Amino acid sequence: MKIRRSASLYFALQGLAVAVWWALLFFVPDSRRFFQMGESETVLLAFWLPDLGLLAVGSLVTSAFCLVDSKFLTVALWLVVGAVSYATGYCLAFALLTDSGWLGVTLMFPAMIVSGNFAVGLTPAFTEPMFRRSTAAKTGWLLTKTFAQIVVVWTLILFVFPALIVQVETKLGISQFAFPFQKTLAVILFAAISSLGVSGAYTMAKIGRGTPLPMDTASKLVVAGIYSFVRNPMAVSGIGQGLAVGLFLGSPLVLLYALMGGMIWQLIFRPLEEDDLLKNFGADYEDYRKNVRCWIPHLKPYNQTINREII
Repeated sequence: MKIRRSASLYFALQGLAVAVWWALLFFVPDSRRFFQMGESETVLLAFWLPDLGLLAVGSLVTSAFCLVDSKFLTVALWLVVGAVSYATGYCLAFALLTDSGWLGVTLMFPAMIVSGNFAVGLTPAFTEPMFRRSTAAKTGWLLTKTFAQIVVVWTLILFVFPALIVQVETKLGISQFAFPFQKTLAVILFAAISSLGVSGAYTMAKIGRGTPLPMDTASKLVVAGIYSFVRNPMAVSGIGQGLAVGLFLGSPLVLLYALMGGMIWQLIFRPLEEDDLLKNFGADYEDYRKNVRCWIPHLKPYNQTINREII
């Protein structure tokens, strides 16, 4: 229900935003130059029918279906995702071929990512097998898997994607910001916040007997170590790392990228994860959730109650 309410609001805003954007293009012709693709306005304006018919109307219908939990919700979700993905892919291909239209790409990509994540979060075929307990294994193997995942994810999320975003910023003419000791501060913040994520990953493997991946997650409820101060240290770390990278690069769009990742996790994957933990660990997890915050660490560690296994 939490995800459907958030999705309903998001798709309503997306549908209205598309409609308002086209009204701007039609009634304020000077605005077209910011989004023009190539030399002819026709290339841009020819999108009005699929954009309004599939993306704007489709998003508004999907918003309504989320509210009433319609049996057609999954179909509507993936129709919108298909429409926005096709438009994004076309705009990207056009921008790569002509070196124009990058603003459209920049606006379309977040819509594609957020719409796609909501579709995944609301499709039972994806969510039902998403959370699986890790099989019994030696600690060394669990730690190896955990830190291999960290290397892959950090490389993509914190280095490859931000580098691509900075390239798009250059195409758009967005200036990077700078101030004294900026890079030094960013490195210190990155190292500090990374230690939070590494500590959480280590505790997940060592005590929880699992990895950070939902498909290979902890088989025991983890309330020790860094988890006794904050419920989701790896999520806090990931968003903080993204912000530190944005600070290092002086990139406004990378900062927004990090914040968007936090929004997606908060609205879509946090409710799914919490429902799974409540289902598997019941009252123990409910007590933990009531006493330990998700985002802001406590100064004092969580005290395990007598009915919870003390490791």
